[in-house]
Amino acid sequence: MTEERHAQQGLPDLKLLDPEHHRTRGTVVRTARLTTLIIVVLLMLGLGRTLFARWSESHVLEARAAENAVLHVRVIQPRREQGDGRLTLPGTLQGTQEAQIYARTTGYVKQWSKDIGAQVKKGEVLATLDIPEVNRQVDEATANYQLAKTAYERWTRLRSQDAVSQQELDEKTSAYRQTEAVLQRLRQQLAFGQVVAPFDGTVTRRNVNIGDLVNAGNGGTVQAMFSMAQTDKLHVYAYVPQDRAAQVRVGDAVDILQSSAPGKPVKARIARSANAIDLTSRTLQVDIEVPNPQRSLLPGTYVEIALTLKAGETLVLPTNTLLFGTAGPQVALVKDGKVVRQSVTLGADFGKVVEIKTGVTADDQVIVNPPDAITPEQAVAVEAMLPATPAASKPAK
Repeated sequence: MTEERHAQQGLPDLKLLDPEHHRTRGTVVRTARLTTLIIVVLLMLGLGRTLFARWSESHVLEARAAENAVLHVRVIQPRREQGDGRLTLPGTLQGTQEAQIYARTTGYVKQWSKDIGAQVKKGEVLATLDIPEVNRQVDEATANYQLAKTAYERWTRLRSQDAVSQQELDEKTSAYRQTEAVLQRLRQQLAFGQVVAPFDGTVTRRNVNIGDLVNAGNGGTVQAMFSMAQTDKLHVYAYVPQDRAAQVRVGDAVDILQSSAPGKPVKARIARSANAIDLTSRTLQVDIEVPNPQRSLLPGTYVEIALTLKAGETLVLPTNTLLFGTAGPQVALVKDGKVVRQSVTLGADFGKVVEIKTGVTADDQVIVNPPDAITPEQAVAVEAMLPATPAASKPAK
């Protein structure tokens, strides 16, 4: 029954397998087991070799990681400078005397005789005004004066004849003197119709035309008729910072530089000093006289004022050593192979180099071009010590 069932289900008849078949099957199984064992051994050997290699080279990786953590830098030492320092300040040229000329009486411009650029002498007429109201007042005052004078003379003769009292003569005399004073005042006001130059100089602006109504300042809009400046000698105000004020002396030489002629400075001198520090700007105001005999310099020109000051001994560093952040200006120093961020106080800026007042010494090693992300206590290795050459660090004169 079992054999029939196996035959129906297509199963092999185990009884039909001979011993040769059993030997072949065993050989295949042993071969598969051996192959699997060899593969496992090879994998274990590969894994062991990899782990051994990693373990043996771990110190190399640690050395490389430590090397990558070290920042390689170039350093420079602050240089001592002693000599003349140059301080450049902005300024505007002005005439030795400058004036806005207004009318002293209200009237109409009858004519003007000087235009812009005209050289005028003191007292020379610039314009003439027509003053009709004052003319009528002068006529009225003249009539009153003549009447008072006649009365005064008549009562003087009558008093000599004792025909009138002294009181009556005094009244006539007072009326005569009053009308005379009024007439003189109006005549002086009439003379104000001649607008004259207050000093020798150049007309720099003309703001009126014939027929314009000008006011004397006691009513309406006041407008300057002319502007004048004395240009044969100019002056410019400079404002010296408080920390350099003690180095300024009256009589010191000054160079006036123009953008139109940068290589041709004009020689000038400090004429006077305020001798006090301004509380608002913390600067010292100095007045510099600039000779201008050829009138080649124009009032109103923007210039740079180069002062040569005794700077004494200072420390300077290249500007590419500075770090700027919320803590203010700093430099990165190398001490014992590590970074130290040191705050510094800056002085005069000479362009490529800057004066360092406090924070570093001449023996410090300052990192050149430090990265913004440099941190304190970061390990560094000095690649090179850069020389502080005089040509690179000495302020230009």
